[in-house]
Amino acid sequence: MNPPPSPRHIIVACTETPGDVLLALPVFQTLREAFPRARLTALINTGAKAMAQGHPAIDAIETVERNEGIFKLAGRLRKMGADAFITLIPDSKLVLAAWWAKIPTRVGPALRWHGLFQTATVRVNRSICDRNEVEYNFDLLKPLGIQQFAKKIEFPINSVDQAMAVDFLKEKGIAPGTPYVVVHPGTGKSVLNWKAEKYAQMVSHLSQIKGLRVVITGGAHEGELVSQVTAYLFSVPPEQKPVVITGELGLKPLAAVFQGAVCFLSGSTGLMHLAAAVGTPTVSLFPPTPEATPVRWGPWGNEAIVLIPDNPQCPSCQAGYCKKHETMEFLTVSQVFQPMEKFIRKAIPQ
Repeated sequence: MNPPPSPRHIIVACTETPGDVLLALPVFQTLREAFPRARLTALINTGAKAMAQGHPAIDAIETVERNEGIFKLAGRLRKMGADAFITLIPDSKLVLAAWWAKIPTRVGPALRWHGLFQTATVRVNRSICDRNEVEYNFDLLKPLGIQQFAKKIEFPINSVDQAMAVDFLKEKGIAPGTPYVVVHPGTGKSVLNWKAEKYAQMVSHLSQIKGLRVVITGGAHEGELVSQVTAYLFSVPPEQKPVVITGELGLKPLAAVFQGAVCFLSGSTGLMHLAAAVGTPTVSLFPPTPEATPVRWGPWGNEAIVLIPDNPQCPSCQAGYCKKHETMEFLTVSQVFQPMEKFIRKAIPQ
């Protein structure tokens, strides 16, 4: 199939989680490079709008609600006057709305029945988990004749966001220029992760390093988890107590906090991708579960180290489905600290 003529207006639909929208940003960057004069519109959920706002490759953001009907959405799409529509994740409502809106070029995955309503389909078998999620998204651009793709995620942070981050940390006792690491213990319980006690042990260890401070972050709904972590910090002196951020900052100022960190420690979570997007080195704890493999869900485009627990004596642990052992606890604090130490030494020469 020959690629269609250069489009004037492209709508890219990604109506999943904010993390999915973050991983879709390189699609817009690639489209902007390939079609510099085209108008690029992001069609996303309301809850993910902050991820796309202010991105230099996105001209407009349209939100779609889950209860919005196909015909109402089709009417909105028709008024936008797009000549290309790309659906990154299979979604029958989006595909049928674009078809009903008579958008000339409609591209999407070929794995569902609604592929019949698209002008070009791509076999994107994400379940194989042999590449990063960002690279699966790139496959959907090939019917437009694109062969060169973005190398990293752009997540712009302006000086106002940076100033808010600096002022917030200063108010909490971390002076500007002070090296700090970010520890994010939450994963939304979507994958196996270290327990709160283990994260507390790591925070205690990091807090003993002269000249280094620790910032613990969590979503607004993760206050209890963060409290569990801080409750175990018996030996940390008051002047070295970690700064805690649980929903006080908006997305962009929080990203600025990540950007200023020596490194970012977490499990497999969306904020890990945000840290990677702003160029912060990440140390990530992944379970051995096949569907949670870092090959697909690991950080992309930054300096990253991924650690997976290893218990060769237990096949169930190796598969990530053990009911007898706490699989993630086979990762020790010393094992996780070792790669973090490399980044810390760069900031605080010993």
